[in-house]
Amino acid sequence: MKKVGILFMVAVIVLITVRCSDSERHLEIEESIDSPLVPDSILPNDVVTPGSSVPDSRKYIYLTIDDSPLNGSEYIDSIISSEKIKACLFMVGKGIDESGKFRKYYKKLSNNPYIQIYNHSYSHANNKYENYYKNPESVLEDFEKNQSEFNISNKIARLPGRNLWNLGKRKKNYRQTGSDASDLLLENGYKVFGWDIEWEYDAKDYTPKESIDEMVKAIEDMVSRAKTFTPNHVILLLHDQMFGKVNDKNDLAQLIERLKENDYTFEYLSEYPLEPNL
Repeated sequence: MKKVGILFMVAVIVLITVRCSDSERHLEIEESIDSPLVPDSILPNDVVTPGSSVPDSRKYIYLTIDDSPLNGSEYIDSIISSEKIKACLFMVGKGIDESGKFRKYYKKLSNNPYIQIYNHSYSHANNKYENYYKNPESVLEDFEKNQSEFNISNKIARLPGRNLWNLGKRKKNYRQTGSDASDLLLENGYKVFGWDIEWEYDAKDYTPKESIDEMVKAIEDMVSRAKTFTPNHVILLLHDQMFGKVNDKNDLAQLIERLKENDYTFEYLSEYPLEPNL
């Protein structure tokens, strides 16, 4: 009889132990379900900026305007301010020194909080490109003069009359002279940018050759076919002189709005990914 009592007590103890174990196990399962499976470092609300090694599916556009300041500067300044987008102006210093009007435009542009100013040389090669690039040292001197005289903070350059890239490990040259000059600029701390697509104009009256619809379609096509220097990053070239007289054909505000509608993020070249995670 005593043995039966002992066996009964053992059975009760085992039963209680099993139930407690099951209860703890059930609690562990519930806790694991409630716990996040994705590390905090890659949660969806994290901000990914250009230049990051984290893959970024957003589409970036760099609105770059060459030859400033010229007769389109006041219009450009007003549109960039009203649209509140980041814009990049490649400046030529000689025109500022030779014109009080252009100096006034330069001061206005340089005080615009949405604009970054970059170096497009002091002389713009005096529009004699072949001779200009025969002497890389004089090209460097021309850029250094522009950089120092106008206190350009970013060492970002675009060669006059040349679509040539030199970002260090990544280079591109469309069989044009100027590569020796770009190497020398790189050695002296400059990043040399070309462009992916240009809104071209007629040299006679500066009227755009492509409509706004055609430009947006061409940009979208380049991105979809990964034809830009860096995927999902489009450097668009415009020229200041295109906006001296404004009409429906060269409505910069309309172009910007259309690009916004197509989910483009406007960015500065100072944020361009030099070594993207391709």
